[in-house]
Amino acid sequence: MPTNEVNPEVRELMAGPPWESGQWGVLVADEATGEIVQSLNPESQFVTGSTAKTFAVGAALDILGSDHRFQTPIAHTGEVTADGRLSGDLIMVGSGDLALGGRSASPDTLEVPDFDHFDANAVPGMATITPQDPLAGLDELAGQIAAEGIRKIDGDVVVDNRLWDPISVGGVPITPTMINDNLIDLLISPLDRGQPATVDWRPKTAAFTVESDVMTTPIGTKPAVTVDAADSGHIIVHGTVPADAKTPFVATYQVPDPPAFARTLLIEALARHGVTTSAPTLGTNPSDILPSQDRVAALPVSASYTSPPFSEYAKLINKVSHNLGANLLPPLMAAQRGLQTYEEGMQIEREFLAKSGVDPASFTLVDAQGLPGDKATPLAQTELLRALARRDDFEVFYDSMPSLGLDGSLADVIDRTDPAAGQIRAKTGTLVDAPDGNMQLATKALAGYMNSQSGRRLVFAIYVNNIPVPSGTVEDAIDLALDANKQLGAIAAAIYRSS
Repeated sequence: MPTNEVNPEVRELMAGPPWESGQWGVLVADEATGEIVQSLNPESQFVTGSTAKTFAVGAALDILGSDHRFQTPIAHTGEVTADGRLSGDLIMVGSGDLALGGRSASPDTLEVPDFDHFDANAVPGMATITPQDPLAGLDELAGQIAAEGIRKIDGDVVVDNRLWDPISVGGVPITPTMINDNLIDLLISPLDRGQPATVDWRPKTAAFTVESDVMTTPIGTKPAVTVDAADSGHIIVHGTVPADAKTPFVATYQVPDPPAFARTLLIEALARHGVTTSAPTLGTNPSDILPSQDRVAALPVSASYTSPPFSEYAKLINKVSHNLGANLLPPLMAAQRGLQTYEEGMQIEREFLAKSGVDPASFTLVDAQGLPGDKATPLAQTELLRALARRDDFEVFYDSMPSLGLDGSLADVIDRTDPAAGQIRAKTGTLVDAPDGNMQLATKALAGYMNSQSGRRLVFAIYVNNIPVPSGTVEDAIDLALDANKQLGAIAAAIYRSS
């Protein structure tokens, strides 16, 4: 097929309202040879959305390795007496472990839902929570400290978050120590129409109280839940949920001070294991009392938590498009090289892409999540996918991608009985913004691998940018994004049948 041509079925799916108003880019190529099968604007740059995560995860697999396990130690200053009194401070050293035991289904696996709590507020009513206790890792650490014979800490408890320089991306702090993704889960259960819904939350901690005035509305109505904070420790949940909402209906509150949150939770975990401290449970993390990083590294270690392998984190990031997890990758890559900043990690990522044969002029990547500054050509995306397919760890990357019609962000895009279901592994990308105050679907994207119906192994990238949201409402923007997800899934299935 000549360059800049797609087959009639694909072209028809791009036509009609509202799809014809967007800018489209497509490239389908043979995985082994690079021969172009179908294409449309293959060398134009498109907003990537979360397909940017394929670039970050690919680079992190190269730098960290799929078998990398995060080690989170707790060290101490001072001495431990025979009766279990520690005369110094307890120091938990953040390692960049996204889960810290809170998602571990086993020592080697993480629980990965189809729609994660991290996006609960963005798309109301779809998120689920994992069954694991978000405090499991802290409880394991506290149990080890108790087993060491420590019963009383005369000093303080401190979280050491100096693995990289402080950074926020999209308003979210990217910290080396995270508990429950630095979120409080608000679990809402509707009752009968007109009745107040019940609200529970996790993790339970003295750091936060929750107040709710959520009401139950009739079956079939749309949810409208907002989460506010009267002050740093008081969360207020407002709004409505329909009587037939999936239970629990999940909303979240982003913790404003993650180090203080982790410190309080660790002190509470110690107390559950019979270890008391003279330090206050609440308050800021006293990082100013930390010894130098070199000295901390030489201190006695009383406990250590070992994570599942990084391959499981790659799966979590790609399957559910986990933004916090993706944004951990640049500073983790920087730290692996003895560097300190997010931007240094992004430069490592760019160098990896160039080494993989992706033309630096074909992409602009400023973060790992896929915010508005991230752009790439369909050619850049498919060249990366082809390069990853030649790596020894390719199966890890391939397994991390959602499977069309089966799991992750592609679970319900096509019917499970469709012949294309299970034959396509691809990363989604979605971004809604409002330039000049006019809301639009800035991008919907899909990029990955397919075993076509003819038996051919292909790589592909599909982008559509800049589709206006006619009503300009957030609810209609969400509906448009969900419709676009299914439309791109239908295009991928059409490519599967025709290639």
